[in-house]
Amino acid sequence: MFGSLLIIVVGSLALSQSNALSVGPVTIPDNILAPLVPSTPPTTVQPPQLPTVPLLPPSPLFAFNKVKSGLVASDSLTNEVKNKEQLLANQNYWHYGGSAQVLNAPYDIFKDSQGFHVGVQSLANGDWAGFYGVSPNTDASLFHAVISTDRRAIPSNFYNNGLYVQTAASSNVNYVTCFADTGTAGTVWAILAAIGNTGGATDFKTLWFDPSADQPLTKDCTIITNGSNYLKVYLDGVKVYEDSTLNLQMPGPFNAFLEPQTSYAGEMQYGTYKDYYAASSETVKVTNTPPFSAKVRLVDSTMHVLAEAPVVSDSASLTIGQYHMPLSAFIKVYDSNEIELASTPSPIGIYGGDTYQVKLNFIP
Repeated sequence: MFGSLLIIVVGSLALSQSNALSVGPVTIPDNILAPLVPSTPPTTVQPPQLPTVPLLPPSPLFAFNKVKSGLVASDSLTNEVKNKEQLLANQNYWHYGGSAQVLNAPYDIFKDSQGFHVGVQSLANGDWAGFYGVSPNTDASLFHAVISTDRRAIPSNFYNNGLYVQTAASSNVNYVTCFADTGTAGTVWAILAAIGNTGGATDFKTLWFDPSADQPLTKDCTIITNGSNYLKVYLDGVKVYEDSTLNLQMPGPFNAFLEPQTSYAGEMQYGTYKDYYAASSETVKVTNTPPFSAKVRLVDSTMHVLAEAPVVSDSASLTIGQYHMPLSAFIKVYDSNEIELASTPSPIGIYGGDTYQVKLNFIP
């Protein structure tokens, strides 16, 4: 059904904070990409099943100190009600702009309890227009948002709606994106990387996409990248893509864009975004573990193990990018015989990039 669906993504210009958003995205010709015909079905990687553990009273000998926070930014995008005029007049963390504004194409933005809504409409079928909210420059490597598209199909042309992570260190339009692509055949979700110049994106690589029918119009997307060679993407908590051999050409710092773009002129189309956060990493580090420590686990309130890692040189790093953050979990340390040596007294809120140090309770 979707074998001939053409995915077009219009690059957003990376701009310095001083001239942010004075120039909008540059339109990409419709024939820049060949039709997508996947040779194999998309692959996803399910996490291994981990055990449950008994609930024990924490050892009185050890406590955990948070010595580094991994949280870079967080915005539910549901905490206020503002219309277009109010948002444009009061641009704080998010700044707004796009080619729709430059071209005088119809666009709309507003916020309510359902999220941040961005609408856009092409001036003429086949002519691209977009509008976005963009974050300040950030050194985060993990970006998350829940993305919703307002329709499953359109009568003609295309409509893209996604989370973009783009270099802010260069004026070249180099980015990666997790997005929904809607056309006459329906909506598919995809992962794409683009490299360009100061005039726009010129080289596109589709890294993953799901051609199946009747896909959800809302996805929970997490993008993790170093901007150089590494990219990992989770959709709805399932890893759909990971590669450490890419040539992304995206030096940090980065900007995160929340943006819909369309070449359909029939009516306004809306993308909705909520639950945005950015973190410094997808791993949690536990250091200074007690003698004879063999592993560290993150355990939820029902005593199911969410993540575990071996202790090496008195520390362990646990991957949590697949989970919503802050992840509510106990931190527990075990020896090689599965004896619990140390634990937080209750679940705590954990972000990727956090570092916790184990200390003796009687030492200040």
